[in-house]
Amino acid sequence: MPTTLVLRVKTPPQRKAISLGFAKRHLRIDHDDDDDLLRTYIRAATAWVEKFTGRALINTTYTMAVGDQPIANAWPMTPSPLMVLPLAYSWPPMHPRPIRLLRAPFITFGGIEVIDPDSETETLPPTEYWLDAASEPARFSMTGSFGLLRGRHLLVTFTAGYGETHKTIPSDIRLAIAMLTAYIYENRGDMTMEAMPDWAEAMLFNYRLVWFGA
Repeated sequence: MPTTLVLRVKTPPQRKAISLGFAKRHLRIDHDDDDDLLRTYIRAATAWVEKFTGRALINTTYTMAVGDQPIANAWPMTPSPLMVLPLAYSWPPMHPRPIRLLRAPFITFGGIEVIDPDSETETLPPTEYWLDAASEPARFSMTGSFGLLRGRHLLVTFTAGYGETHKTIPSDIRLAIAMLTAYIYENRGDMTMEAMPDWAEAMLFNYRLVWFGA
């Protein structure tokens, strides 16, 4: 079974990546008629940039659900389960590979909860997992005896972002958000968000995280 990774925001950012005033100055707008629209477009442009780059801009706390772990991530091969009621064991012993966190830059790790098939929840002690905070994105893997019970899911909590205010975000990312806000504003009704415009991709190229597999 393949690994499933689902990212959800637990604590949203308290500020915007760019201010309304900054966007209006970029668009050379000197009236307040479209302020509500512009706020919506700023949020949409920010989400677009975060999804494209794999980065959180303003500090955000996430929960990441990891399904079918760690049997689906064993290497060098996926072992065959051995049914010994009421548990399913894997044989030969597994070496789970690291799993990346879905947002960077990494700030803090809030821990891992295990949800068993019967929906019981257990918080893992730090001795049961290994965290590599130096990688980008940060990653973790399970250690010890975890993984014998088939069907367990993990719920990982972590915080990522450049800081608490827009001043901590690289200036070219802020400019890309302003330009995407203008792009949405000026092309409303006549645009698609299926692909990032070439000029925005070029501006964000150095910040985009690219990975293969889980």
